[in-house]
Amino acid sequence: MTTVELDPKLDPIVDKLMARSNGAYDANFVRHLVLQVASEFNDAPVQDYVAVLVTKEAGDELRRLNALESIAS
Repeated sequence: MTTVELDPKLDPIVDKLMARSNGAYDANFVRHLVLQVASEFNDAPVQDYVAVLVTKEAGDELRRLNALESIAS
């Protein structure tokens, strides 16, 4: 499997999600998910909060897939 390359500003998002991961998915899967979510915001007129939105959307998706611990943990 090929490693997904990310914009360096997205690396901290992957790191944060991986730190909260239960190990259900590997880092490449999380990178791919973050890249997919980030691509939805490519044409957003305001880019200041894209990292926050990507973190939330990707985290929500991983929670739906049962891959993240509860925030209360």
